[in-house]
Amino acid sequence: MTDRYADEPDLDEPENTGPDWQNMVYEVFDPEHTLGVACDRDGQVIGLHITDEARENGDAWLCTEIVRLARLAHLKSRVGLRAEMAHKGTRSFTIDSFDLPTEASYRATEAAEFTDRVRTFRN
Repeated sequence: MTDRYADEPDLDEPENTGPDWQNMVYEVFDPEHTLGVACDRDGQVIGLHITDEARENGDAWLCTEIVRLARLAHLKSRVGLRAEMAHKGTRSFTIDSFDLPTEASYRATEAAEFTDRVRTFRN
């Protein structure tokens, strides 16, 4: 039996390097959870969630909402890219040069989109 010291890496176990950035999925759902869009880390749409209730609203509404959610999911994937770059040690001024949104700016955009939508339905 071989003794191992605490500071020696265990070569049999994979090294914990953080999240699996290559396979990250970014999802956005409407407030009612009747419609959702998923993007991969590159911002490409890879999935849709559409309930029967959402289909009943008609094609024009459905198209508008899918595009809205796809735009938000793409923006969310850009927030993920910012997090990935920061995790890998990229300097903040370099990250900022890519004009990537912050988590806070994404949340503000999402809130504005859904608040505006609620206001439209109430009028």
